[in-house]
Amino acid sequence: MAGQVGLSQALSYARDLKSLYESSRARERELEQMQERLRAAYQQSLLYAIDLRKTYRRLQQSSFQSLLGLANALEAKDVYTRGHSERVAALARRIALAAGVAPGAADTIAQAGLLHDLGKIAIPERVLRKPGPLSEEEWAVMRRHPIVGAQIVAPLEFFADGAVIVRHHHERHDGTGYPDGLRGELIPLGARILAVADVYDALTSDRPYRPRLARAEVVRRLDAEAGQTLDARLTALCVRLTDDAAPERAV
Repeated sequence: MAGQVGLSQALSYARDLKSLYESSRARERELEQMQERLRAAYQQSLLYAIDLRKTYRRLQQSSFQSLLGLANALEAKDVYTRGHSERVAALARRIALAAGVAPGAADTIAQAGLLHDLGKIAIPERVLRKPGPLSEEEWAVMRRHPIVGAQIVAPLEFFADGAVIVRHHHERHDGTGYPDGLRGELIPLGARILAVADVYDALTSDRPYRPRLARAEVVRRLDAEAGQTLDARLTALCVRLTDDAAPERAV
């Protein structure tokens, strides 16, 4: 009799253990299914995030291209500045790479070169196209174009470094530039590179007040500004990089 009771209890325990085991396994399966659903949801979220990032980048690039079209249209109105930004951008990229700037950063400098005069859209035509010297009041208006340009491109989050370059491309090594009067290495490297390329293209371009300058005169003027208004090392790189250019035109 005692043996039967013991066997019955053992069987009862066994059934309880089996029931607990099956419940535990069922719970594990539920957890596994839940984890699988979470993994699937996570993967789907990643795909959504990637798609959103791609869409955002396309929108940013589209905005950049729109601004570039605006800058080109602004230049195209004046035969003397047509193609200026493209030439400045190309030379600035060459100088940047020669100076040891990483290719990605050099591309940003070149993009800033394409848009560096965009702020001139806010300058009245009578000031922008004036063939003679500007008055003090007119210069005050003209000096605002780097700020306006930087404000226009600032919403492009991927172009934050470019906006800084646009703002400071008229700063000068000796602190006489604008809009903030920065001097020396306080001026962002990209802006110093762009300043050299901008001056070089201005000297080698026809302007309302003078024809383009000969190569020897361009080099003489650049040498005179090196270490004064322009970064000396970057100016020397510019002269070297354009040494094989045609005497009447460079870049």
